[in-house]
Amino acid sequence: MNGRTWVRYATVCLAMAGLVSCGTHEVPKRDESVTGALKAARSEVAAAGSARIEATSSTGTSLSSRSVGVLRWSGGLRGTLRVTTTGGSMASTTRLMGGSPSQSRFLPDAYYTRMTDKFAALSDGKHWIRYPYASGADLSPAASLKLLLSSGNAREVGPETVRGVRATHYTGSAHGQRVDVWIDRGHRLVKRVQRADTASGAFCGTVHYADYGARASAERPPSRDTVDFKDVVNRKPAA
Repeated sequence: MNGRTWVRYATVCLAMAGLVSCGTHEVPKRDESVTGALKAARSEVAAAGSARIEATSSTGTSLSSRSVGVLRWSGGLRGTLRVTTTGGSMASTTRLMGGSPSQSRFLPDAYYTRMTDKFAALSDGKHWIRYPYASGADLSPAASLKLLLSSGNAREVGPETVRGVRATHYTGSAHGQRVDVWIDRGHRLVKRVQRADTASGAFCGTVHYADYGARASAERPPSRDTVDFKDVVNRKPAA
């Protein structure tokens, strides 16, 4: 793998982490009924503390994936996801270097992705990549609701059914992202779609939430078997 491909691969891997969002400041909203619905959902989701998720994401034509597992956001993010590469021009490289399915472990300070022996051979024998979260990031599903509340343009699309559950669809955009959420009658987020432009192409991440309150767990990988993402980007193995 040459240096250019290495950096592109590492960058796409980071973009695929569409399960977490950064916090944003809030501004007044015009539609008070929409504001009330989004605030009620944000409170309910925060109180629930965890959920089972199924996520799909794509970054341009480079890579697409599917992730399933349970995440807990109460008291710091924690959980384990099984990630399967589903397509894209980088799919063969991703499967070779990262495996498919692979495993990602989310912990309060960072998330960790298990790579293959092929990757370890190019990274001092280390199998796990550590991706630190941005400072001040909101790592819960409530972040999408917070983003909509900050947008100033959130609106109700109308009632829709999501996997057999009656929900109300809301949409808006802020800080270069378009966010769509579906909230059920119990004020819980059942689906989120987030779109943004990245250096690797248009990103689209879709997450379905179910089984709120499910138990989530993740063990920290051994430090001796872990490399930071920034070191992966800076490293440029020869072809």
